[in-house]
Amino acid sequence: MSQDFVRNILTEQRKRMVGSLMQYMEREVYPKLTRDEQKSLREKVLNATISYHDVCLDVLKASVSDGSVVNEEAVRLMAELNSRLQADRRERKTG
Repeated sequence: MSQDFVRNILTEQRKRMVGSLMQYMEREVYPKLTRDEQKSLREKVLNATISYHDVCLDVLKASVSDGSVVNEEAVRLMAELNSRLQADRRERKTG
């Protein structure tokens, strides 16, 4: 399993997480905030997410022994998480 594969999974999951958070915040939280508070909250969420994503990528780099082989258990867990998220998404679409 290549490092690029895992990096791509992490990036896609980050995009989905940010999208879900932003949709919820815009629908449920933003109406209760001023424009400045909205901007500040958005920046905090994005900065925290980017920092977390960077740590994940750093862990990935540290877990690669020769630049191409990654921890198989970590890859299995990420693939399982991805499958569960996709199943949940399909379930929500069908009701």
